[in-house]
Amino acid sequence: MVIRKGISLVCVASSLVLVVGCSSTDGGSAPAAGKETSSVAKSTPAAEATASSAGKGEKTELTFYILSDWEKNINQVSADFMKENPNISIKMQSYPFRQLFETMEVKLGSKSPEIDIVLTDGPLVSNYNAKGYLEPLNDLISKKAQTNYIPSSLEAGSVNGTLLAAPMNTSSQVLYYNKDIFKEKGETVPDFDIAKRWTWEQVVAAGKKLTYDKNGDGQPDVFGFTFEQLNRPYQLLSLGNGLGGKAISEDGLKSDGFTNSPEMVQAGKFYYDLYNTFKISPKITADETVDYFATGKVAMFVGGTWDVGKFTDAKINFGIAPHPYFEGKKVATPTGSWHVGVSKYSTHKDAAAKFIEYLTAGKGAETWVNASNDVPARIDLLNKIDSDPNYQNFPKNIMKLAASEANNTAVPRPKSPGYLEWETLMDKAFSDIKNGTEPKKALDGAVTQIDRQLAKYSVKK
Repeated sequence: MVIRKGISLVCVASSLVLVVGCSSTDGGSAPAAGKETSSVAKSTPAAEATASSAGKGEKTELTFYILSDWEKNINQVSADFMKENPNISIKMQSYPFRQLFETMEVKLGSKSPEIDIVLTDGPLVSNYNAKGYLEPLNDLISKKAQTNYIPSSLEAGSVNGTLLAAPMNTSSQVLYYNKDIFKEKGETVPDFDIAKRWTWEQVVAAGKKLTYDKNGDGQPDVFGFTFEQLNRPYQLLSLGNGLGGKAISEDGLKSDGFTNSPEMVQAGKFYYDLYNTFKISPKITADETVDYFATGKVAMFVGGTWDVGKFTDAKINFGIAPHPYFEGKKVATPTGSWHVGVSKYSTHKDAAAKFIEYLTAGKGAETWVNASNDVPARIDLLNKIDSDPNYQNFPKNIMKLAASEANNTAVPRPKSPGYLEWETLMDKAFSDIKNGTEPKKALDGAVTQIDRQLAKYSVKK
């Protein structure tokens, strides 16, 4: 999730222990301390506490570990919630992305009651369920709320029909393009119309003309194309899915023959070619991609709806178009996003569930998606986007496009109790491919390690 939605969890545990070399920057210390914020509601007449452990008139404090860049938006949601629920306070512990999931893994793995509300990327729900981290929500979240979640997000947060994590939002990806670079090179820009969606072949053809040296030093200063989330399955699986590939077996316990299938190898070859054959994509890190587009160093950029505010603030002359696909193949777009659940070890499960329902199905959901530019996972909010004239014009029409993709072309990431390990190793495989490793070799090497990790879940099953 993203990581935003769909962001890779490469620095989390690859099994029951942390991945070597993926912890904090000192190479082996404990996760760095997060920043604690506590939102306290103004004094109002006390209401009866909803937490099972709280008596009448007592204050219940819930702890929620969040991403650092979420503070402003989540603080607004929690402040509004506490005005309606003065006996419940929300304490946020914020961490940079690379440290957040390491820290939660340590806390939840030790059965600590410190975390009440668990943030999780959709595909990790099965992993957290296998480890016993999540309390079932079927009886803690109202049936009305559950029926208003879009089916794909409800499914992503469930295991065998049991709801374990409620969706904060869903996601989709679009093709951003720099109008000024296209104009300078005399290239026709991509069309916003889904019926005129560009193929990857068109992206490559245009990308070759839009990759050029501006200062005469023999090295490109402007590149034709980049993904936002380099190496990360959230974005890159759409390549293999579009070719008909499937990443993991139906039971989520085997990657050999799936992750390294001919379709996935073909997708890997395309990714390899972007950097090593066509040379239209810069070999940069995922942390640099947004800045590259925002400063005019990249002509085309596949990214999320959440980027539109950044590019607007950067005053770059950009447009948006549908996510590309391979000519003659099906359209497959990324999807999935953040979910929230109740920790199995929380002593305030009812109160935590009440906040989760407010955040995902109540007033807080609208506050969150409006502030974050995320695609809602609520049916009524998606219908509002589809009918509201405010979403007809640029740049708000990005939400209408993304909502259409989420409903019609989205392919979720695989469900597996070993998703964490699979994603970590796939991130490395894509990185190796980008840097010149032959795609089949990289994927074959990955599945050998992945299936060794998945075997322990097969035994548990």
